[in-house]
Parts: sequence; C-alpha cells; structure tokens
Amino acid sequence: MIKFFAAPAGPAAGAVLCLATAMAGNAALAATAAFDARFLHAGGAPAVDVSRFQHADSVPEGDQVLDIVINEQWKGRWLVPLRLQGDALRASPCYSDALLQALAIDRAQLAASVRRQLQPADSCLPLSALGIEASEALDYAGLRLTLQVAQQALLPIPLDYLPEEQWDSGTHAAFVDYRFNLYKQQSLADGQHWQQSFLGLRSGVNTGAWYWRHEGNLQVGDGIEQRYQPIASYVQRDVAAWNAQLTLGESYSRGAVFDSIAYRGLGLASDERMLPASQRGYAPTVSGVAHSTSLLTIRQRGVLVHESTVQPGPFEISDLYANSFSDDLEVTLKEADGNLRTFSVPYQAAPLALRPGARRFDFSLGRWRDSLGNTGVEHLQGSWQQGLSNRFSVHAGLISAQGYQSAALGGTLNSRLGAVALTVLGSQTDSVQQGPIAGHALRMNWRHVLAASATDLSASLTRSRPDFEGFNEFARARVDAGHGRGSQQNARLSARFALSQGLGEQGGRLALQVSQTQRWRQSGSDVGYSFGYFNRYGALGYGVTANREQSAATGHRNHFALTLSLPLGEGSRSSLSSSLNSDGKGRSATSTRISGAAGEHGQWGYGLGLTTSHDEQRNSAGADANVRYSGPGAEISGSLSQQRDYRLASVGAQGALVAHAGGLTAAQSLGESFAIVHAPGAARARLKQAPQVQLDSAGYGVLPQLLPYSLNTVELDPKGTSHEVELQLSSLQVIPRAGAAALLYYPTRSGRSALIDARLADGSVLPFGASVVDESGDELGLVGQGSRLHVRGVRQQGRLQVRWGEDAQQQCALAYRLPETSPANNVATLIHATCEPLQNVAGESGL
Repeated sequence: MIKFFAAPAGPAAGAVLCLATAMAGNAALAATAAFDARFLHAGGAPAVDVSRFQHADSVPEGDQVLDIVINEQWKGRWLVPLRLQGDALRASPCYSDALLQALAIDRAQLAASVRRQLQPADSCLPLSALGIEASEALDYAGLRLTLQVAQQALLPIPLDYLPEEQWDSGTHAAFVDYRFNLYKQQSLADGQHWQQSFLGLRSGVNTGAWYWRHEGNLQVGDGIEQRYQPIASYVQRDVAAWNAQLTLGESYSRGAVFDSIAYRGLGLASDERMLPASQRGYAPTVSGVAHSTSLLTIRQRGVLVHESTVQPGPFEISDLYANSFSDDLEVTLKEADGNLRTFSVPYQAAPLALRPGARRFDFSLGRWRDSLGNTGVEHLQGSWQQGLSNRFSVHAGLISAQGYQSAALGGTLNSRLGAVALTVLGSQTDSVQQGPIAGHALRMNWRHVLAASATDLSASLTRSRPDFEGFNEFARARVDAGHGRGSQQNARLSARFALSQGLGEQGGRLALQVSQTQRWRQSGSDVGYSFGYFNRYGALGYGVTANREQSAATGHRNHFALTLSLPLGEGSRSSLSSSLNSDGKGRSATSTRISGAAGEHGQWGYGLGLTTSHDEQRNSAGADANVRYSGPGAEISGSLSQQRDYRLASVGAQGALVAHAGGLTAAQSLGESFAIVHAPGAARARLKQAPQVQLDSAGYGVLPQLLPYSLNTVELDPKGTSHEVELQLSSLQVIPRAGAAALLYYPTRSGRSALIDARLADGSVLPFGASVVDESGDELGLVGQGSRLHVRGVRQQGRLQVRWGEDAQQQCALAYRLPETSPANNVATLIHATCEPLQNVAGESGL
C-alpha cells in the first residue's frame, strides 16, 4: 500500500529510482544487489543509507494467511508458515502435513523419510524437500501463493473442488425481503374503479449455521378476500458430510421420483451444489406476449409465487425463486380490458440420469399440508437415486401413511438415441366401502440433444389406471371430505413432445410443442399446440408464434403473434420493439414501444408505447409509459396507461432490509445467499459486481446475490469516496453456504492528507529516499522530489521523523499542524515545515 508519492531530487536520482523499481519487479534480482549511493547526492543533501534497497522482494518470517492457487484453481485462504531456509535472505513457504492434506497433495507418494519428518504437529518442510514435481511463486505483497503441481502428485479429486473448511456460514443477521405491487384501473365509461395490491415477503434470521426462514404474501383488492397466506416457515442447515440440507418446519420434498409433497415436519435431501461445479447435474423462465399493460400472476399448485405488471409486447420473467416442485407453473395475464389469458409452463426435471457413483436422496417425515396452511395425514416419504454406470441409473421410493401406501421403481438409460427414464408407480388406498384398492401408473421421460444439428428433443408420457391415486390426491380428499377418493379426477393420459431446432448461424431457431391430456370419466381430450420461429436480420430480431388450445369443455382458442426488436444505434442501451397479435377471429392488437436504460450504471429504465386494438365492433388506440429506478436499497417502478375506455396505473417496489451487528442496511432484493460488505469510512464506494449498489454513510452495503458453495469474488470501486479514506484491500473472495449472510470486511485508513514541503534547519533539502515514520513508528514512505512528503491518513497535528541512517545525526523530526478544514477541491493541503535535528527534540514521545 503506497502512502507517499515521491520522485527523485535530480536526473541522476531518477535513474536510480528506475533501477530500484526494476529490481523490485524482477524475481531474478531477489539476491543481493548493490549500487553507488553517491548518485543520490543532490544539492548538498546528506548521504542516505540504501542498504535496505539491496534486497528485492524481502519476506519476513512468520505465519501469514495466503490465497493459494494450484494449477490455476483457487484452493482457499490458508495460514502458511514462512521460514528462512539455510542462508536465504527471504522467508519461503513451509508445508506442514495438515496443509498438504488441505491442498489435496497425495501424501502417500512422499518418501517415508519425508512423512516421518512431517509427523510432529509443529514441523514443516520447504517445497524442495518434499520430493514432488512442483514449483511455487510467492507474491507477498498480494498475499498470494501460486503452485504448479504435477497431476500425479495430487489426490484424484476434481480440480474445482472447494474444501468444506473454506465454506463460510456467514454472520448473525436478520432480513426482510419484500415485493410490492399496486394495480389500479378506472373505467372511463362509468367511472368505476378496480384496485388490487400484492405484498410478498421472505424473511429470515441467521444464527451460526442455522438459517430460519418464513415466506408468505398478502393480497388486498376489490372482490378479494383479504388474507395473509403463509407459504412456508422452517429452519435449515447443511449436512456437509452427506452433501445434504436438513430442514425442520414447513417445506417441500424434492419431487424427483414422486410428485413434490408439501409437509410440516422434518426433511433431509441431497444438495448437489455442494459438489464441485464439474460434478453438478432449475426454475424455468416464463415468457410470452402482452397485448396491453397487464397484470401477470404465476401460481404453482395453487400457491401464488409471482405477481407483477408487464408492459405491452414480449415479456420474460427469469428471477423466480428456484424450488423443488415438479408441478407446472400456471400463468395468468389480466389484460387492461379485463380479458384473461392463461397458459402453463412445464416445470419438470430432465430424465433422472446420474454420473457413475453419484447418488441423490430425499427423505421427509411429517404432516401433509396445502397452500392455505391446512394439514392432513401424517406420512413418511423416502426416495433414492443411484448412478451405476455411464449408461444406467436406478431410482426407487416409498410413501407410507395411515390408509395409504405407494412405491416407485425405475431406471434411466443413456443411449445414442437419448436418455430415457421409466418409472413404475403403485398405490394402495384403504376405502371404508371397498377395502384396499390397488392401482398403478407408468411414467416415461425422454430427452435427446443432437449437438451437431443443434436439435433438442424431449417427450414425457404418464398413463395411470383409474384405481391409482397419488399421495397428494389422497391427502386432499381426506382433508376435503374425510373419506372418499378423487381418482376419477386423475389424468388417464398426459403426453408432451417438444422440439427446439437451430437452423444455422443465419437460419434462426424453430420451436415446436404438442401436449395432450385425457381424464377419467371425461369425454374428449385437452390438446395444445405451440409453434415458434425466431431469427435476426442484421440488428433486427424477429419472431413468429402460433398457439392453439383445444379444451374438451370450452372448445378451442388460437393465438398468433409477430414480434420485432431493433437496438437504436451500436452500443445503445435503448431499443425499438413492435408486436402484432391476433386470435384468428377478428380480434387483433398491436404495440410499438421504445425502451432502454439510462444512468452511468444503468440504474434508470424507461419505456414509452403506443397500442391499438381491433375487433368486429370497434377500434381503439392508447398509450402507456413506465419507469424504473434501481438504487442501492430498493428498486421502484411505475407505469401509466390509457385507452379509449379505461385508464390504469401501477406502482411497484422490491428490496430488502438487513439487520446486522453494524446496524440496519437497505438492499436490493436478496438471493438465497448474500454478502454484507463493510469498509469503514468508504461511503459511496460501489460494488463492481453490482455497480448500482453504493456503501452507505456507515460504510455498509449489501451484495444481493452470491452463488452458494461456489467461489465468489467481491470487489470495491473506490471512485466517489473521500480522498481522506484509503482502501487497504479492494477485493475479497468467499464461498458461502446456502442461506449464509457473509460478512466481508475491507480495512481502510482514514485521516487528513497533506503535502509537506520540508527542509533541514540550515535550509538544505532532505535526502531523497530517506524513510518517514509517524509517532507510532509506522513507516509511511520516502522523501520525494524537491524534499516534499505526500502523506495520507495523518491527524490534524503531530510529529513525523525522517531517517537516512542509524546515527542520531542521520535523523530529524518535524512538527506539523493542518488547517481546521480540508480544501474544497478535494486536494491535499500544502504546508511548510522544518526538520529539526533529533537531539533538539530529545524527550519527545514516539521518536
């Protein structure tokens, strides 16, 4: 860390400074170097002792925490002994048995004599004495040790393996994450109003390795029952030895072998994110086209998981919280004219194929519950998946409850024709009237990706007998009626086929999907068709979609759309888009809008649009506008829209409040894991990973998203901070556990800055290169060009000592006093001082 900016007192001294700089930057000059100090004599200044410059890159003995990188892979931050070896003038890393184990060095390959030397707990050896093919490079200034180690000397673990010892449980913290949306509509024909508001909450308290969570939402509006809907309350921690998460409270089973079950009780399930990234095996993206400013709601198994206002044209929701459901998402669009459009988005995992030796499990014990908080029968559920080879995996499961048993058994085959998962499920339900009733179902999933032709094919088929009953249907029937069964409402046949086909660099992409559902005791089938083609012509992007939904109960509905998008200028953050929608029965709508981002960090977003609609009875036109501001503590949005017959407005806000040992910090909406950043005094510093986030006046900020069990780098940008505050560290790395609130501390040095023009008592200049220390004995830097000292982090008044040798005659002290206030132009204060001989100030403390 540089405290002084110094330049030579003359041309000759400048040459010497360049030489010294070259020495410090070249590892080859680590041995003793010598140069003639007479080159530094300028203007009659005393000679300076340059012996301390004769050893480049000196490293002191001691134990130091270093970032260790092996074969270009970060292996964590470890305490490394630094020891002098033989006649060496700089200390080098010394490796203990514990450190070698942590770095995954294969100790079995060490010679027996080496292993014996490493047995004592306090012993360590230099790298050269280990007898392995390896090299090291120590960057002491950057606290970084880089190793190149032959593969045969390493344990057979993935290169991206991150040891559990480096996982961060975070600090004690509490938070409330909120999402608010207010939607209001007014009819211009009769003046009637309709209003609806939504508040989604996700709160938590972190205590060590235990993470307490609650999720719920509140809907208030005309014609809506005002009721807070709790979704889940639970406490969770990881069980690293099993690569699993332990959950107590209200949660959900994973939904891999059986359908996901909401329960209140205990759960233990695998979490493959704890594995190295190369060993890991999903929330889907919801997209569509809105004809007008619309209210979008997304539900899963009847639970409201998202609500927001979308503008006319294409939309995409990609920030849904990931969960373990296997149920499809139910999407509803309420258009401004009151028209409702609904569609579903598949939420199913790929076939249950695992790597050889890999395994997943899911266990839960408790009471079944529904989306309204009602509880039902007690149950025990367990499932296991196991990878046997590159081609074959198996899975099985059991569910047991009073009056109900179910079992599943299946396998997955990977072949040249794709991956196929086949599962046979059986159930037995005790009926008061009919006694035990048994049934079975067959479920098949298939996926095939042809990389050479950019083809992605997938299909799923579920077929069940009328006597088969899933556990959720059984539990729901018990809650609703106490007895009886709902198997007649079960799907008899559910099939889906999807194709995504790339057509080359210029050909675009083609998407096709067909689905069919048949139910017992229902004539006909529900069939859906979807077709899309997407491409670009130069900068212009375009897409054509066609959908048909045919219901046995309500008939068929068609939807056709053409979308266009064009960026406004190269590198521009704004774009022009247009869409045309039609139902094939005389109803159509168009939308043309300009949207973009503004601000240095894209914190502002905006959109302006014109819309038209046409049906057999009338035509109408309208306009809409929306704006968004994403600040360090929240994101706020608003929109206005007016058509001939109605006017609507909406306001939205999302963000979080985080309570921690340093106070309360406002933050953007949080992910599963996040970081509390603290740099004392560095107000207005920004996070490079989230440039919209600035540190507050107390030096705190929140990085809203970290990847659990992965290496995250968090960097601070000091631009905008006071010139009287200096970051001593600007980058940190962390591996958070799932749910952790990692505390990242960036030390700073605060104080006044000054440029001191100093002279000896006889008026001569100070020796160039002489060291300058403060009253605590800390070296601040060197005397610079023209006998000037550029100091930072000093008090308003004090005393500095200048040393150019060990004798008292080669030292002097100067007193300084800065003005009460700093210059308004954010520059260092210039003062003049005389450096008195040391004997004249004898007895002064700290010198």
